[in-house]
Amino acid sequence: MEPVVPLEGVQKLRAGADHFAARPGESDGRRRDGVGVPLDGRSVLFSTLDRETLLVAGVGDAFAGNLQVILNDDPKTAAPCTLVTLPLRKPASANKPPFIAVLSLRQMRGETLERVTIRSHGHSYPYVLKHGPVDLAAFLNLVSEVSKQPETEIVDSLVDALLSGKSAAGGTEIAAKVVRSIARQDGFIEVLGSFDQGDAYVQGWAKGLPAGSCRVLVLGDGLTVAELTSGLFERKDTGGKAFGFSGLLTAQTRLNAHAIRSLVFRGRSNWSTVDVHEKRSLLEAHGIPGQIRSLLPRLSGSGDGKRKLVAAAHRFDGRETVSELDVPVRIGIDFCAAVDRGGVMLSGWLLDPEDRVEAVFFQSADRSFRIDETWTSQPRPDVTSAFEDLSPFLRGPSAHHRHGFLAFLTCEPDVGTRASYLEIVLKNGHPAYAPLALGTAPLRTAFRRLVASLDPVTALSSNVVERQFVPMLCEAVRTEPVVGEVIDIGQVPPDTSKAVVIGLDDDVEKALVLLPLLALDPFLRGVPLVLSGPAAALAEQLEEVKRLAGFYGVAVRAVLATNVEDKLDAVEAGIAAAPSETIVCLNSSLVPRSAGWLEPLISAFQARDGQCLAAPTILYEDDTIRWAGSWIDEEGSETALKQHYLGYPRRTLHGAAVCEVTAATFDCCVLPKSALEAAGGFTRRYLGTDEKGIDAALKLRASGVPSIWVPQVEMVHPEDSFGGERNWQKLVSVIDRKVFDRNWSAALPKLAGAC
Repeated sequence: MEPVVPLEGVQKLRAGADHFAARPGESDGRRRDGVGVPLDGRSVLFSTLDRETLLVAGVGDAFAGNLQVILNDDPKTAAPCTLVTLPLRKPASANKPPFIAVLSLRQMRGETLERVTIRSHGHSYPYVLKHGPVDLAAFLNLVSEVSKQPETEIVDSLVDALLSGKSAAGGTEIAAKVVRSIARQDGFIEVLGSFDQGDAYVQGWAKGLPAGSCRVLVLGDGLTVAELTSGLFERKDTGGKAFGFSGLLTAQTRLNAHAIRSLVFRGRSNWSTVDVHEKRSLLEAHGIPGQIRSLLPRLSGSGDGKRKLVAAAHRFDGRETVSELDVPVRIGIDFCAAVDRGGVMLSGWLLDPEDRVEAVFFQSADRSFRIDETWTSQPRPDVTSAFEDLSPFLRGPSAHHRHGFLAFLTCEPDVGTRASYLEIVLKNGHPAYAPLALGTAPLRTAFRRLVASLDPVTALSSNVVERQFVPMLCEAVRTEPVVGEVIDIGQVPPDTSKAVVIGLDDDVEKALVLLPLLALDPFLRGVPLVLSGPAAALAEQLEEVKRLAGFYGVAVRAVLATNVEDKLDAVEAGIAAAPSETIVCLNSSLVPRSAGWLEPLISAFQARDGQCLAAPTILYEDDTIRWAGSWIDEEGSETALKQHYLGYPRRTLHGAAVCEVTAATFDCCVLPKSALEAAGGFTRRYLGTDEKGIDAALKLRASGVPSIWVPQVEMVHPEDSFGGERNWQKLVSVIDRKVFDRNWSAALPKLAGAC
């Protein structure tokens, strides 16, 4: 507590003390020196807690709560005040009850204060500071002389008012100052630590700390009101004068055990403190349950305190405990990964043939997510076979096989950096734990590894797709591509009429076959090529790019980008680094069917004043149509974006003319450089590039850039999926179409008839 600051300005009033003397019939109950609680209803006794806090006591109307006071009759110095009315020991002439008020003096120096005016229910009650300042112990003693309550109960009433949540700002700190000034040292805290859930553990010895639950003030970096739930045990080293205690501290905010210095509590007869010993032991979160378990046999009593400590003793301590259960419950994790910028993928199995499990939670530090209510179950007969001796319900033709589960959780981005585990809560209330080794990966990479661990039939089932995969992609946040290093090979003009941006993925080497084809096209002579792709993959092939560019005399700008997950991400980064305002986007998997393909596209683009997205026909290797325009079809109340010519032979398009379509493809197109960025770039909710490109074309249309189909220009897209890759592409197509429908189903009717 800070030194008491004398209020020198009040001393001048003492010469006129007779003016405030008790009238006949009044009794101040003063000490022999004349200092006491005035009963005239016009003056007060006062005490200073510190430079900014003043306690006053007097008599008045039965006002209480959080009020406002005016200092020295100056409305500009209004200050908050918490006031408590006390019962009167014996009636005075005015029969007014005594009160204690706590005033904040932040707007005025204490030594200049002479008068306070309490405002309550539209009335003003002026008081002169008459007696004081006195120390807090004397102040409380004098107040108890005119009240029916002893000093400790007076402090209790004041603390309750300050901690009620209705007191003035800083009420908790003021309450701590009051109780600290009268509290007695009762013991020490010798062991403490913080749980991941935000509560704390304390252990030590004390003389008067009650068993069970009690309210305490936690003093540390700040001040916190908490509940201490504790049990007591014998401490022979105290000679029978004190008991050991083991307790849990819980508060509305997280408690940092490293910062705790003292606990203040209300004992049977007074306020007491237990301070943290200078040689205390700090436990990590995983070490606390074992510490509690070692003390449980020695703790006395039962009730709520013992029950909470038993529960805390069974919290996660870093060990796998599911296999130790004496009931047929087991768990296994096949795949788990934390996705960049938030989200966790989980795949595994939970064996529970006798329905012993109440709930399953994913836990990470102070985050908790229940997963058994939202996961998707899968058949796992292999698990049934492996544990068929564990329960009779795992044998025979009626054996239960749906042990597998698949779940996606939306979490904070840093969840992968924390210790994580699964908590299996049994119906008898006992928990068991399975630690998780979370890896961290980009969403597309993690998703592909997850799918590889699943049965193809399971991965393609509508239940899994709708409940897990689609929400996973729609809710995940993925980082936009960023241009890293830009390397010019040959003479790349700083400003040219057009540039070809080629989007690359990790398979850069396969894409390099496109360079000679473009270099030998006479219509592309002098047009710079922008090769954009993942920084690591493109850097490995940079020497080969330089060799080809030098051999064919082509100007190449290599864009080494980060956060690139597919070819369209690479295109977006390449557009940002391109040296022209007219951009030709080209998927590195495409091959021109003939030379001179660019000239008709540019002509169609310029015919629309350079404000459109012009795209050619895309064919498969067997001359069937892969893309030849997208239109909106209305079938009754359903509206969908469809390709009329998909799968038809190439000759179907004979005689087709340039026309506007609802959306063009980004596999090959011409567009203004600024258009894509202005429309918000590519939506990063897709696994593949087909719907992702159509999505971007619709965003461009919404921003005023229509799509044009130029049928006479033809590009070939070779088939690039075989075996297991074909299953992956099929799944990608199914998921992306559902994600696309979620994004655009409501907007498509408004676009109907636009082309």
